[in-house]
Amino acid sequence: MGAPEPEVRTDAEDLRAILASLKPDRGQAPPDLSKRNLSKVNLEGRSLQNARFIGTNLDHAKLARANLTDADLFGANLSYVDMQGADLTRAVLRGVSLKGANLNHCRLTDADFRGGVMLDATGSSSIGLEVTDLSQCLAEYATATRAQLSGVDLSGASLVGADLEGAMLFGANLADADLSYTNLRGANLADARLEHAKFIGADLTGASLVNARSDDTQFAGATLTDAVLTGLDLDRCSMEPDPPSRPRDGASGQIKDILAEHETWIVTSGRLGRPGSLRNQDLGYLDLSGLNLSGMDLSQARLLGANLSKATLVLANLTEANLTGAILVGANLIGASLRHAILRRSKFVKVRVGTIPICDARGNPTGRVARTDLIGADLSDADVTNTDLKSCALQ
Repeated sequence: MGAPEPEVRTDAEDLRAILASLKPDRGQAPPDLSKRNLSKVNLEGRSLQNARFIGTNLDHAKLARANLTDADLFGANLSYVDMQGADLTRAVLRGVSLKGANLNHCRLTDADFRGGVMLDATGSSSIGLEVTDLSQCLAEYATATRAQLSGVDLSGASLVGADLEGAMLFGANLADADLSYTNLRGANLADARLEHAKFIGADLTGASLVNARSDDTQFAGATLTDAVLTGLDLDRCSMEPDPPSRPRDGASGQIKDILAEHETWIVTSGRLGRPGSLRNQDLGYLDLSGLNLSGMDLSQARLLGANLSKATLVLANLTEANLTGAILVGANLIGASLRHAILRRSKFVKVRVGTIPICDARGNPTGRVARTDLIGADLSDADVTNTDLKSCALQ
């Protein structure tokens, strides 16, 4: 007879004991939580360096901001886990399922995601997947330099703005994945599947795409200096020098209606129409140039590559908006809130910023002012030529 399976304990009393064991204690061995059922467990912010989660079920768990450096998660089920901002530097993630997981802003430097299957001593059971599953996951603005991702399934994943410099993606499945504005300098994508993938504005300097499979693959605005494209069917790729621009007429009817109502509200000084809200809407690559969007709620909106040149955004709410690669040349952002907004690689040129008096609903001055708020904003690699950032709130 084979060895019995390890006991799987899920009761509340045992779970409390597990969490208590994670308290840092010098000289204590790293916690071994292998083959546990920790579905939906909350381990946010926990210190879990060198911990072992081999074969553990962590689906829908909360691990945001957890420290998992050098942790061993071989064969773990991490489907739909929340790992935002977690540190997985050098972690072993072989044969895991991260389907639908949130890895935004994670640190994944030197992490190993290759497939892997482990048999028990009798060979009667196994853990792990031959192909690590990261399909439909979010890994936007993650740092995954030199990560081992060969053969991994990243179909439908979003890696917008991620740092994958030197990553190994040989034979990976990137079909329908979004790698816009991603750093892929020196990465190896040979034999990778790139059907319907987006590399808009990505940096592929020195990358290898030898024999990669393309079909409606978008490289508009990408940097391909010294990239090796042997065997890549360029006829099936979009290679325009500039990122795409969607005309406003191509936006959904709902978005067009909101913009029209807002314009009426502006033109009639609030007598007709109503102030617009496009909070959390996808406005990627949309041409919004020249519009008066003053006072509009665009918080958490996805404005990736959007054209906002010469737009008026006085007192607009752009808190936590994603403006990566957006064009804001000559825009008026006086009094606007861009707190914690992402402005990476944006053209923030000749932008009008500063303070404006705040009036009440009747137009009477309140004695208060609003200043362009860039507190916590990410301006990495943004072009801020002729924009007076000193007149903004920065901290």
